[in-house]
Amino acid sequence: MKNARIFLLWFFLSAYVGASAQILAEGSWHKGRVVDTDGNMYGGNIKYDTQRQTVMVDLEGSVKTFNARNVKFFEFYDLRVRATRRFYSLKYAKNQNIQYESLQFFELISQGKKVTLLGTEYLETRTNVQPGWGWYGMGPTTFSYRIVTEFYLMNNASEKIVKLNTRKKKKFLQQMNEPRLEEFIKRNRLNINQRADMTRIIEYYDSLQQ
Repeated sequence: MKNARIFLLWFFLSAYVGASAQILAEGSWHKGRVVDTDGNMYGGNIKYDTQRQTVMVDLEGSVKTFNARNVKFFEFYDLRVRATRRFYSLKYAKNQNIQYESLQFFELISQGKKVTLLGTEYLETRTNVQPGWGWYGMGPTTFSYRIVTEFYLMNNASEKIVKLNTRKKKKFLQQMNEPRLEEFIKRNRLNINQRADMTRIIEYYDSLQQ
């Protein structure tokens, strides 16, 4: 029983790491550049880690590591989505009650006149164990993965960033406090958890701001 559990854990971790490298841009090397807070640019293969808030640049065999405190922005071409993605180091208070701000990497998704849509990503993994008649009563195990984007909204004037509540549409609408959004979302059949749809929603919201 113990050996079986160890094997399943090893198999799960191996599958997770493999899927992360194939699905998420984070943790893989990409052609891009990093611009530090002094305006210096470093180009080459780059790899970032949002959990550790670091980005590495391979300068022809010599790897230079930056953190969110000394990076202005970095960008790279993502072959998976065939687009250039740019990330900025911005001040953000994770606990809104304490108001302590620290620098954190955010991807620029859409920039309007009044507000800017930002995002971070993580890989959601689901484990499905099928019933079986083997020694341990367990059948084959399958895994499913999907990239989840967490959305943030920045006020361009104050540069204050707030995390958007996208778990339930009702809470999202309450947070946005704009009655016309509900009809816009319903009429266009938009999903607040989809990047392209959220971009349209925030662009419309930006156009309503005075």
